[in-house]
Amino acid sequence: MVGQQMNGFRTSFEYIQDYISMYGLKIWQEEMSRIINYNVEQECNQLVKKKISDHESIYQSVAIPIPKFPPADPQSVNFIGRLVREILRITDPK
Repeated sequence: MVGQQMNGFRTSFEYIQDYISMYGLKIWQEEMSRIINYNVEQECNQLVKKKISDHESIYQSVAIPIPKFPPADPQSVNFIGRLVREILRITDPK
């Protein structure tokens, strides 16, 4: 389900690149990287002394803000934390 939606978004970026004279896949990769990095940064705020707020983040933008959703569980801030916890649960880190 999520994989199909992500492929749909990627395909849409590839289609519009002809109309805006920019590489759609490059835009897709840059924005996905920005979103992932922002969420990793926010998840790491639990572990560092100096917290980085939304307006201080180099990944957050006034023009195109990354939304911040309420946590789905008490241990994680966002999907990155849940993903890491699930990977640790199903693998043997030793």
